Amino acid sequence: HGAGTGAVLEAKNWETIDDIAAVYTRWGAHAYGKGSEGTYMPEVFKKRMAQIDITVQNVDHRESSMLSGDDYNNYRGGMIAAVRSYKGNMPRNYVSDSSDRSKVQLRSLTEELKRWFRGEAMNPKYIAGMKKHGYKGAADLCNIVSHSFAWDATSNVIEDWMYNELTKMYVISKDINAWLKKVNPWALRKMCTVLLEAKQRGLWNAPKELESALMQEFLEIEGDLEELSDE
Repeated sequence: HGAGTGAVLEAKNWETIDDIAAVYTRWGAHAYGKGSEGTYMPEVFKKRMAQIDITVQNVDHRESSMLSGDDYNNYRGGMIAAVRSYKGNMPRNYVSDSSDRSKVQLRSLTEELKRWFRGEAMNPKYIAGMKKHGYKGAADLCNIVSHSFAWDATSNVIEDWMYNELTKMYVISKDINAWLKKVNPWALRKMCTVLLEAKQRGLWNAPKELESALMQEFLEIEGDLEELSDE
């Protein structure tokens, strides 16, 4: 079950968009129909991906978002990565929002992601709500960082300012930082690891002061967790 995209990104076992596309193909290139019950047909799958000009996903609810759940990028992001690899350029990507049936809206993938980023991930009320849930709330904030990176890896939709804001709001903000260290220091370490990976892979042109602060925070939390494991 799955599309493989999340697994390869989590394992850091990739270098280029072609590597992500190869995993997506290996997990997904199985044909079903008359005379075929899951036959692996990678060449046919690659040909079809190379013919795609537009990808569209319909979202008919607001119970989860493309930043709160990894399935969105696992499947949709994996497809975009495959098209980028086999076609050689980025398809046009849209999200059809039918959560309000009386007002269906079509947005670009970038517009939709920024809408959730500004309205949820950077929303002080949302963050305050997560803080009420302690360990789990911290894990959910950590997931936003991980899913943002995953979307960037597959679909090139996270801009530098967004990484900057995630770092400032989630990692080096005194209030959030102290709370994370108290309820879930592992989530803080994961955030640092993911953001540093984005910098190392060239996805984020990080300002020097943020990169230094992020590295310092990573080293400090790594030391704190080592002390916890020795107790």
